[in-house]
Amino acid sequence: MYYIKVREDKTEDPYAVVSGTFLMNTLPTRVLFDASATHSFSNPTTASRLACQLDDMDVKLYVTTLVRPMYQSELVVRNCPIVIQERVFLVDLVLLGIQGYDVIFGMDWLTKHRATIDCKQKAHILVTSDGERLVYQGSNPKRAILLISTTKACKLLKNGNSTYLC
Repeated sequence: MYYIKVREDKTEDPYAVVSGTFLMNTLPTRVLFDASATHSFSNPTTASRLACQLDDMDVKLYVTTLVRPMYQSELVVRNCPIVIQERVFLVDLVLLGIQGYDVIFGMDWLTKHRATIDCKQKAHILVTSDGERLVYQGSNPKRAILLISTTKACKLLKNGNSTYLC
């Protein structure tokens, strides 16, 4: 049982990001496109599910984020395939304890695929190895579906909230 609530916010969020769910090594993976990240990253749990080649990096990478002052990593997942609009792209992902997304595509990947970010439309334009331009319209965070646990759903039912079974 799930309680589903659609957020309908009429004001435009200038800080909304471009993200989406893509197939990575045949598994649905929640991805953030982040032009402020120098590298591309994967949560270690996600990386183990992807079953891609794991290698040691030549150096230790120290990363600072708003969530945590310092992360350290020496591991990278190499040549992991991602499918965007039926085209396969490869990505190297540094293992990092990221939260909120399974994978973050940073400037290393965005530059390699000549990405253009349209902030107003929340879209990316990518160029394939054949020179084909793909336009990806990111997930609309204003229409996100929120899933909750069965325990919370039961509490909401007791309080008279509407529920939907999916």
